[in-house]
Amino acid sequence: MKKNIILIGAGGHANSCINTIVSSKKFTISFLVNNSSDKKTNSTEFKTINEKVFLKKKLEGKNILIALGQLKTGELREDKFNFFKKRKCNFPVIKSNHSLISDNTKIKEGTIIMHYVIINNRVTIEHDCIIEDNVHIAPGAIILGGCHIKKNSFIGSGSVIKQCSVLKRNSIIPAKIYFK
Repeated sequence: MKKNIILIGAGGHANSCINTIVSSKKFTISFLVNNSSDKKTNSTEFKTINEKVFLKKKLEGKNILIALGQLKTGELREDKFNFFKKRKCNFPVIKSNHSLISDNTKIKEGTIIMHYVIINNRVTIEHDCIIEDNVHIAPGAIILGGCHIKKNSFIGSGSVIKQCSVLKRNSIIPAKIYFK
């Protein structure tokens, strides 16, 4: 049986998240939450409610995905994660059926793994990360919380990606590098 999930954010990145969630067939999207800074909602398929209205609802036990895009830092995403975590919301891991993920990889709550991602042995991906399409994460890499790894990137064996970092499209991080 599919579980319900609520997306925090209703812009372009939310649409990418919707694609991965729908194709996984594990969740039903209840609605998207829009805040006053979102100028326009891109999704017409799903109901969108205002954040102020949403915050009046009982939140405990709700499944949430932070679906806000990230241009510079992940601080807003991390703030939202911490806000809803304190209200005892759940943050399931969303994984595309089109990705290859090693069985002994640790993926923490609130992370979304998009299409055609490869994650090898002994990789740790902390909370609230975004791993976009066609990313390869080599054995032993560690991606700390709130990071955004953009399309077509490669992270070498034993590398550490600092908390709230953004890797540009087509990034190549060699083995054993600490990326800030």
